Amino acid sequence: MSIYKLGYQWQRTEQQKIRFGASYTEQPIPSSDILFNILAPGVQEWHFTVGISHALSDAVQFNAMAFYSPSKNVTGANYLAPNQQLSISMEQSGLGLSLAWRI
Repeated sequence: MSIYKLGYQWQRTEQQKIRFGASYTEQPIPSSDILFNILAPGVQEWHFTVGISHALSDAVQFNAMAFYSPSKNVTGANYLAPNQQLSISMEQSGLGLSLAWRI
């Protein structure tokens, strides 16, 4: 599986870094295996991320990030019910926050 990624970090100020990223891969589930992937339909192809780090002091740093992966649909045969098609899709998004201390 080939995955292509691109990222950029901008040092906005001495205390603040802003990050951007994108990732692409062709979805790995062939339409012939749709039935076996109903519970784990990881078929997205694109992922987009953004993040920020801000030093509140020499010992404390605040971090935040968000990601989004748009929906992708894959359709294939339903071997349990002939003459029916199954379709799987998944969309993801998330947010993360953290506070880090240096000792």
